[in-house]
Amino acid sequence: EGFGPLHELHLPKNLVLMAVAGISGQVNPPPMMSNETRAVSSLYMIASAQFQYKQGKGNGSYGTLEQLLAEKMISKELLDESSYKFDITTSGDKFEVTAVPVEYGKTGIKSFFIDQTFQVRGGDRNGAPASSSDPPM
Repeated sequence: EGFGPLHELHLPKNLVLMAVAGISGQVNPPPMMSNETRAVSSLYMIASAQFQYKQGKGNGSYGTLEQLLAEKMISKELLDESSYKFDITTSGDKFEVTAVPVEYGKTGIKSFFIDQTFQVRGGDRNGAPASSSDPPM
């Protein structure tokens, strides 16, 4: 019809399906992976709130979970709507925050840890809390 030669590309169906599955997995990650990503994000938010609290109301000390909530530095919804349970331990000029899946194997597999160094650590701890000895994430 005057438009030049027509070429066809033949690809195996399995190759096309694998490519589509790979792309859709990146665009829409599995729920457990999303929960883990949100947990890490929440750890960074809590660590940031700790630094703000220390410089302000804390007079040089980090705050407990209750103190951060009372000062509205973190929201109760952040904790209530999470698929992870967060615990904060403070000791003078140090703090540690752990995040463990609410239901190991269903809401997440990895446990996470962050402290005043802002380095997230963690791994699969079978539902137990991560610690400073875990590898960096």
